[in-house]
Amino acid sequence: MGNDARRPQNKRGSGGQLREDIVRAAARLVEQGDGTPTLRAVAREAGITAPAIYAHFDNLDEVLQAVVLSTFQALTAHLRGSVAGLTDPVERLRAACRGYVRFAVDRPQQYGLLFTSPLPEPPPDPGKLLETMEGAEAFAFLLDAIRECAIAGRSHSDDLPRDAIALWVGLHGYISLHLSRPHFPWPPAHGIVDTLIDAHAHLNNHRPSGAG
Repeated sequence: MGNDARRPQNKRGSGGQLREDIVRAAARLVEQGDGTPTLRAVAREAGITAPAIYAHFDNLDEVLQAVVLSTFQALTAHLRGSVAGLTDPVERLRAACRGYVRFAVDRPQQYGLLFTSPLPEPPPDPGKLLETMEGAEAFAFLLDAIRECAIAGRSHSDDLPRDAIALWVGLHGYISLHLSRPHFPWPPAHGIVDTLIDAHAHLNNHRPSGAG
């Protein structure tokens, strides 16, 4: 804020890149798990001076909120990759849920930040919350995957939002317990995940006749 004389002036068009560098630096520090990073530590990790951050963020909370949004975007991309090439709706649902768990296990600190940071003010229409909340696109994977199973006759869900939320709660509970109790004699993850899917997505145990 006015005392950023030590930092070379950005080249034209590089401001957006600097913002991304700051967010990535903060994400790396979060993943190291040494507590909430300071703005000074973020600047040091990004290779810039601390005052340079204020050209893009007003405070640390804004930086962390940007990390949350960036992590949700990364989660969505990971889920897309998890189901790539799969056409069977049940296989897609299982792959998406397993991908969700794998993402959380691989990035435990960032995953934790997704659900511990304060959410922005709720939208005026609470009925639209599922479409407008942080992580809406990632949640839509569960919702759409169960819907596809129901359309194909592979699920008898009669309340898609309710069942998608129940499945998300189940996955999140498993992840939280697994991360906090890593030495518990857990069975293979896919078995627990599939059990949660079968229960909460109300999957049928057979394909409809004629299904390939």
